[in-house]
Order: sequence, then structure tokens, then C-alpha cells
Amino acid sequence: MIETRVPWGKPYIGRTEREQLLEAIDTTWISQGPKVEQFESTVAEYVGSRYAVAVNSGTAALDVALKAIGVEPGDEVIIPAMTYIATANAVQYQHATPILADIEPETYNIDPEAVKEKVTNKTVAILAMDYGGQCADYDALSEIADEHDLYLVADAAESLSAKQHGVRAGSLADISITSFHAAKLITSAEGGMVFTDDEELYRRANIIRNQGEDPDEKYRHVLLGHNYRMTDLHAAIGLAQFDRIDEITEKRSELANRYTNALQERSDIVGLPSVASKNDHAWFLYPIILSNRDEVKAQLEADGISTRITWPDPVHQQPLYRDSFMGEQYPVAEWLSQGVLSLPMFYEMTETEQSRVISSLKNAIDNHVEQSYVMV
Repeated sequence: MIETRVPWGKPYIGRTEREQLLEAIDTTWISQGPKVEQFESTVAEYVGSRYAVAVNSGTAALDVALKAIGVEPGDEVIIPAMTYIATANAVQYQHATPILADIEPETYNIDPEAVKEKVTNKTVAILAMDYGGQCADYDALSEIADEHDLYLVADAAESLSAKQHGVRAGSLADISITSFHAAKLITSAEGGMVFTDDEELYRRANIIRNQGEDPDEKYRHVLLGHNYRMTDLHAAIGLAQFDRIDEITEKRSELANRYTNALQERSDIVGLPSVASKNDHAWFLYPIILSNRDEVKAQLEADGISTRITWPDPVHQQPLYRDSFMGEQYPVAEWLSQGVLSLPMFYEMTETEQSRVISSLKNAIDNHVEQSYVMV
């Protein structure tokens, strides 16, 4: 008998999502409307942000955030050398220059000490990304931003529900974004949101997502904008998902703790996630780091277990950006990319499925990993 494959991630879509979706359809208001407004206010209250602007993807949210703070051609924005490609792309959308800073070897987030070395008179913003669901060091980054009069932007696409000093991700920077992609903690199928406490940034973001239209005067366009609107259909799914965000967060924390406890006996040769004392992790990813990663991944794949390399290339080694960063080196980001492997994590994951992952992983480690993975 062939065992069912264990996926890396899987959204949970249940009866409540169907009910909310049908309710939106029955109103015939299926574009941006009251469901979107309800979703914005619900998530903003949870995050602790004064304003929220829903858009149709996390990438769109990044673009809106950078446009709202006024990033222009020729400006520089400092980003982590290891991040999802959308972080770098959003800077390019402004015809600005992404400047890379290496990451911390413990949290895999942007290293504030590396950021300090990259600030120039062209720098207008620091754009941090919360790797795997753990907040970057916003204390240190805020100090740098304040000292140099820069905007601090948070890419919290992976960290909705995470906290730093008890303050939720999404309210730790001048302007923040999150994502509701199907793989994220909660989903609206596709979608994203911009958060800020600044009324002017909110006003600009709201205009930009709607073709640059003045919200008080139909068909009068005051800014160059886009059609980044979220539909009420997507918001309906998001609202249903959001009803169980605490349950989802608790389940992912339980899964992470079980992985950590089970793998502790291999921690001499396998790097396990490290959580800063001031942080509460959202556990979008459970990343381990080890030598012979590809062989381990292949054995898990043969055992019917899906994993992800998050990510196989730092920004400067991505084909799109290779020429732009020719000769630049970011040792920690490169070290992570060559050894990281993210294990299955999803709300409906059963204890039996996780035990199967752990057993297969231990066998793969015993077969392929003889020593700890060290930075050269």
C-alpha cells in the first residue's frame, strides 16, 4: 500500500469559507466593497495598526508601500541579501536601487550591523523581511532609521501573528505589509495588506491601489496608481480564515515544538531554528540547516515527503540580479541558501504525518550527514 504524500503546506478551506463566499456572491457586490472594508478593520485591529489597505497580493502591497513613502528613481533601499524575490523586485518597480545587507546567522533576518555599513546619502529606506515568521530586529533597525532620517518598512508577509516585545508584526515599522497567499498562515487565495499609523501614508496607499483616483471625487486621478484592489470574494475567504488565526498560530507552534524536541538528539549536526528572546515566532517556516542538504531532500522526496529550499539563491545570485551584484559576497546568506531545508508545516497536519516526517528525516540524516554544516 502506497502512503499518502505529506505536502509541504496546505491551506485549510472549510464550510465557513464557503458560507462567507456565497454570502458575498449573493450580494452581487463581488469587487472591492464592504467585505474588504470589514477584512481591513478586522486585521488592522488584530495587528495593532491604525490603518490597513487591502490589495490583491503581497507583492502589490510592497509596491504600494514603497510608492506611498515616495521612493523614486535613483534612491537606494537597503534589503536583506536573503529574501523572497518580491522584496527586491518591489524596489526595482520604483526604478530605485536595492542595496543588499547580509543576514544574522541565528535568525536569518537582516543584520543591523551590516545595514549600518550600507547607508549612503542616497538611502531613503530600510526594508526588512521577517524570515520564516520571526520578526527582524526592529529595535536596532529603528535606531538606524531614526539616526539617518530613513523610512523603516517591514515585509511581514511570513510573520502575521508574530510578536516582538509583545507587539505584533505589522505594527513595528513606519509602514508594513503582509501576504494572504495560499501558502501563508491564513489565506484569501491571493491577497495582501498594507499597515501604517501614518494618516498621510494611508491616504497615499489607498489612492495608489485604486488607479490613483481621488477617494472623494470619482474619475479624478491625483497619483499614478494601479488596479491593486482586493475583491469582496477574496476578502470573504480571508475573513473566514481569520476567525481561527489564534487556533492556527497555536497549532503551528505545537508542530514547531515537536520538531525541535524530536530533532534535539541530532542538533550536534543539524542546525535548528533559533528564536530571539524578545520574539514570538509565527512559524510560517520550520527551517533546518545541514550538510548534504540535497541528498537529504531527495531521500525525503522518495519517502513521499515534500520540503522546500527557502531559498536556493540569495538575491545577488538570482539570475535576474546576478549582473547587478557582480563580485559581491554575502557569506551568511550564501551559507543559508546552500544548507537550508524547510519541513512540512500546515494546520491540518496530523501527529501521524509529522511522526512520519521526523522518522524519515532522521533516517536521511543518518545516511547522509556526518558533521555539522559550518560556514566556510
